[in-house]
Amino acid sequence: MSDKTVSKLKSVNPYLDGRREWNERYGSYIKQASAWRLVSILTTLVSLFAVGGVVYIGSQSKFVPYIVQVDKLGKAVATHPAIRSYPADPKVIKFGLAEFITDFRSVYTDPKIQKDYVFKAYRYLSENFPSYVAVSTFYKNNSPFERATKEKVKVEIKSVLQMSKNTWQIDWVEEVRDIRDNIKSKSRYRALATITIIPPKTEEMILKNPIGLYIKELTWSKLLN
Repeated sequence: MSDKTVSKLKSVNPYLDGRREWNERYGSYIKQASAWRLVSILTTLVSLFAVGGVVYIGSQSKFVPYIVQVDKLGKAVATHPAIRSYPADPKVIKFGLAEFITDFRSVYTDPKIQKDYVFKAYRYLSENFPSYVAVSTFYKNNSPFERATKEKVKVEIKSVLQMSKNTWQIDWVEEVRDIRDNIKSKSRYRALATITIIPPKTEEMILKNPIGLYIKELTWSKLLN
């Protein structure tokens, strides 16, 4: 059989003709579908990366720390965003410790004001430190609310001195008066407080304790006159 005859037979092969027809009609569609699948996969990957980025950014803190400027008495007079971390101003620490002792030791006859004193004192305490247990135990054994039914106590801070890097000494006088406002006694007290600075991370913490001053250990005693 000649080559010409073989070629002619191949040209009339129904199987070859069918494949050729399929390729001509649907081959381009198959290639297009494959290309669209690839584009779809790439688009999905890009979307996943984008969503992941949004979630990561959203999980970051949106709170901006502020630096608190105080006057010679330790009261806040100005604030501005902190660009970098700086050591806490000793005047701010003095003010915080004086405020803590005043809130902790004062006894007021108005229950609402007394409750505010207690809550304000706990702003400088953390359950992770021994001072929290010491103060809580004192309140448990010496309820200021019960004492307020018989007498009141006014606290006058005399000095707040830095003894070492993290230890401060606070001296104050407690004036005790009865319900009729008659002076019963005046006594001098002294406390030693070991502190730490934990920068606040939430807006609520910033409002309660701007510089993150916490008392780790606290001891106090009455001085002999």
